[in-house]
Order: sequence, then structure tokens, then C-alpha cells
Amino acid sequence: MAEFTPTQGRYLAFIHAYTNLHGCPPAESEIAAAMCVSPPSVNQMVKALEKKGLILRQPGQPRSLQILVPEDVIPPWHGRKQARSPARSDNQPRRVAEAPAAPPASLYVVSVFLQSGPTSKKFANKAISRVIEIRGDQTLEQLHHAIFKAYDRWDEHLYEFQFGKRPFDPDGPNYGVPNPQQAGKGNADARATKLDDLELNPGRAFGYWFDFGDDWYHQVQVDRIEHAIPTVTYPRVIRRVGKSPPQYCDE
Repeated sequence: MAEFTPTQGRYLAFIHAYTNLHGCPPAESEIAAAMCVSPPSVNQMVKALEKKGLILRQPGQPRSLQILVPEDVIPPWHGRKQARSPARSDNQPRRVAEAPAAPPASLYVVSVFLQSGPTSKKFANKAISRVIEIRGDQTLEQLHHAIFKAYDRWDEHLYEFQFGKRPFDPDGPNYGVPNPQQAGKGNADARATKLDDLELNPGRAFGYWFDFGDDWYHQVQVDRIEHAIPTVTYPRVIRRVGKSPPQYCDE
């Protein structure tokens, strides 16, 4: 009979419940969010479960966890553990049960490709991109600042996210920092628009135009949507390809 600790049983319970609900095993980041632990802790636990013969996985292949324990011995998944209340005497009032924990925020993993700009010949035909993680409850303005820092820029300018029929469709809907004269012309405020407001799906591509003079054009693509890890600060850059061109050619 399979033997595992209570903590290992909670991991097995979540993997089993998630797989039944979604039709595929969870990613380690989703396990981390559900268990309120760090991704390295999940990775160590997955290795321990595999070593005990409780699960099977394919190294290097995402969402490949397979439970080897009979279904009838897997504990039920009850969500996150609630902190124990201290012992109370009979004359103390009963506490109202706490509301269940809110589900983790959506996490958008986006690739930002530099398409064109005032670069020197040194950067001609070079692939330059950044991969950024940002929560769904964060705004397009926060995504702008993340891209700004990811490309090592230092001088702020106006910007616009373009969500038309193609990544660089000027007919919008577009999001930036509109002035009063732009009201009613399809220009929305990036400062008040959250990623979750846009109903994005994996594979969706849109444009990001920075500096309405030097004209840096980027294509942003939604790679995947996961669950944010509560202990991580977002947005953050998780991958860089190629050096950042200087913001100005004479630098």
C-alpha cells in the first residue's frame, strides 16, 4: 500500500483534483500558488514524490505529472489550510467561520519583441526580446514601465498599446495616456486598464509603440496564462534575448 506523509497527501490531493477538473496536470507554479509555498519547494516535493514512486513525470516536459497512487487512497482536496484558532472556553463567543481564501490572481506571461527603432547597424537583423510576467490585476501602464526597464531605457516618453485587427493597427482600440482632445476617438487610458480587462488569450498579439518621435515599435505576444504566486513581486522579467539598443543613437 502506498505510504505518504500528510503534507505529501495534500500535494497528491491537489494534483489529482486539478487534473480531474482541467483535464491536464497542474504546472509547478500552480501547485505553488495553491499550497502557498515557493516554486523551489514544490520542485523538491515533486522529486520526493517521484522518488517514493507516488508520481511519474517526464523531465523537461511541462504538465507531465502522473499519479501512481490508487485513486481510493488519495485524500480529498480541501483547499488551503486555515490557521487553527486558539482554544476557547465555553463562555467565549464563537467566531464566525472565515470566508474561503480568494483564488490566486491570473499571471500573464508575455514576450515583447523589438520590431524597429532608431538602432545602429550593430543591431541590424538581431533578435531582441524580453519575457515578462505580470498579474492580471495590474495595469497596462505597469506593463509599459516593465518594458521600459527591461530595455534599459532612462528617458520617459509617451507610449501606446495598440489592440486593433493587427499588432500595429492605429485604428485601435488603443491605450495610452490620452489628452482631453482625444476623448471619444478610441483612445483609452492605460493607467486605468488592467490586463484582466482585455480578455486576452494565449497567442494574442498586440502592438506597443514607445516615443512618438523616435518610434520604437514592439510586438507583444501572450505566451500563456497561469496563476500568480502570492510571494512574488510582479511585473518581473524572466528572460532576455539580445542586448538592449541604446535609447538614443549617439549614446
